[in-house]
This record gives sequence, structure tokens and C-alpha cells, in this order.
Amino acid sequence: MKKKKNNLILIIPAFLLMGAAVGVQTKELFKHTITGLIVGVIVYFFLRYRNKRMNN
Repeated sequence: MKKKKNNLILIIPAFLLMGAAVGVQTKELFKHTITGLIVGVIVYFFLRYRNKRMNN
């Protein structure tokens, strides 16, 4: 069987774009984009840690 690729890093730009979309709607683009980036990085590290623990 083919090994599944780990696309976990794609979480960060997804949250960044979601924050930008919310920012466009609320007229606070910079604030929501930065918030989305921070949340994306936190979720990335949390999921990476969880996957590492589950594989061991």
C-alpha cells in the first residue's frame, strides 16, 4: 500500500485564510489575520505532538 503523505503543515495557511476572510467581513483585516496565524501555529504544534504520542 502507498504511504499517506503528512499534510499537517497545511493547517497554518488554512487558519490564516479563514482569519483573513473574517477580517474582510468585519473591516479588521490585520487583527483577524494575525489571530488566524497564531491559532494555526498552535493547532499545528498540538496536532504534531498528539500524532507523535499516538505513533509511539
